[in-house]
Amino acid sequence: MNSRRFFLHRVGAVLAGVQALPGVEAAESVLRRVGVLAPSTAAKEERTLAPFFDEMRKLGWIEGQTIAYDRAYADDVASGLPRRATELVSRAPEVIYAPPSPAAIAARQATRTIPIVFGTGTDPVGSGLVASLARPGGNATGVISVIDSLAPKLVEVLVQLLPNARRIGMLNEPADPRAAIDRAALEPLAAARGFKLVFAETASPSRFDADVAQLLAQRVDAILTGTAFVFNMRGRLLELTDRAGVPVAGHRSELADAGALFAYGASLGGQLRRSAHLVDKVLRGASPSEIPIEQPSVFELVLNLKTARALGIAVPRSLVLRADRVIEA
Repeated sequence: MNSRRFFLHRVGAVLAGVQALPGVEAAESVLRRVGVLAPSTAAKEERTLAPFFDEMRKLGWIEGQTIAYDRAYADDVASGLPRRATELVSRAPEVIYAPPSPAAIAARQATRTIPIVFGTGTDPVGSGLVASLARPGGNATGVISVIDSLAPKLVEVLVQLLPNARRIGMLNEPADPRAAIDRAALEPLAAARGFKLVFAETASPSRFDADVAQLLAQRVDAILTGTAFVFNMRGRLLELTDRAGVPVAGHRSELADAGALFAYGASLGGQLRRSAHLVDKVLRGASPSEIPIEQPSVFELVLNLKTARALGIAVPRSLVLRADRVIEA
């Protein structure tokens, strides 16, 4: 049954006061309970996770009618995720939806029995979330952003825009597995191409400005980033780097939309929508141990020509033609 037919069937069942489909209880019965564990603030997460909640509604999971979400957000304090995870587990949701890797890792540390679904994971095998991509084997499954690092691709695009760049900054949250993966991928590339990588770590809103200032003080020509915390702080990051005239690039198109010079990666919204289907499967009785990890097959290059003009960067016509989307104004 397709999503539209299921949705209409479910609405009719709720109005009739009877159970609709297996695994979905009638409106007057106990709502199915899903915990949502995420690292940022409520305002940011509700905006970021909107595709997930929208897709759940399309699947027939209507908040307040068929499902209740127990939201546990860490207010951009990475060190607060383990406590939030423990508190959430104590309330015994049926499933924990923990989109980025740091949240999924915190959830996995807090429970080995409650099913966990992630939506933007990185290296779930290396971080201990699953035994393998094909057979997760434990209580976690989900969607990953990419198996290998996209950082070399970011550098490939960057050198076309800034051929004279010699110092490239990397700003990431140390607890996010992507930080180590990107570093490992870039170090041999930097040695081969003769540019210097300048690494900086950040994990707290109270220290964020100082961490960015410390990186800028090292006279980097550009900043690359890819971890969840920095993504959530992208507005402030771009305020600080714009003042310094330093371009930023990363893995998500939302960065380019916010003012970064460019982004290359999979659609965040697409991953979150797909992960809703995995939560749906678990709620209907599937075991996460038997649901293979999914990964995107399409990646997009988004160029922000408005930012390029503001920074005085000449964008090659060939790169504009390669872009999947160009932001003009």
